[in-house]
Amino acid sequence: MEKLNKEIVVQTWFFRGLEDIFFAFQIESPFRYEPFFHTMGFEMICKSYLLAKESAKYENMERDQAIQKINTLAIQWGHNIKKMVDEIKNDINNPVFSAALSASYDSFTGDQFIKVMEAAYLECRYPVPKHIHEEFPIDGQTDLHWEPLASSGLEKFCFAFMKKIIIYLKKRFNIPIPKKEFDKIITDEAGVRFCNLFLKDIPNDFLENEPITSHFT
Repeated sequence: MEKLNKEIVVQTWFFRGLEDIFFAFQIESPFRYEPFFHTMGFEMICKSYLLAKESAKYENMERDQAIQKINTLAIQWGHNIKKMVDEIKNDINNPVFSAALSASYDSFTGDQFIKVMEAAYLECRYPVPKHIHEEFPIDGQTDLHWEPLASSGLEKFCFAFMKKIIIYLKKRFNIPIPKKEFDKIITDEAGVRFCNLFLKDIPNDFLENEPITSHFT
């Protein structure tokens, strides 16, 4: 009876999120596509951690049943980024992780960007009656607002959060993020720039030289 290894499941979701975040890094459409792909990538990075946490719910099933269970879990979490982040934060229970959420990224906190990304799901796709920037007025101005969806801080927060997830996937679940697979996605000149930002000021063994055996999709 073929079963799914949680390592394969978690890595599959993580790398799908990495693809979206790297795509967002390469394009220049700050009010629509860039924040939308950051949001989708961020969600999948969250779900990669949560699927590690909930692995007992699918690991002992046959492959097809496990895939259905994983899909059910993903649907239950939905697009509620705040709920997912809170669940991750409570599971990790480390002030260093919590500090990454409250830290400032180009004048916006990580907690603010979580709210901004939840708004991005609709605002980046449809004409909406109310925009998230209306909740960020410029002091002393009546009709002017900051534009968090266009802020470079959103990308910086996604980078910081993703690094923390990689670290705690290894610490808590012994699930590595293989450098070989990382390098397949993060390529060319854009990949060099991405790594100069993403891998800045972190240990040399941040990504592990361990292969991923297969994907489940």
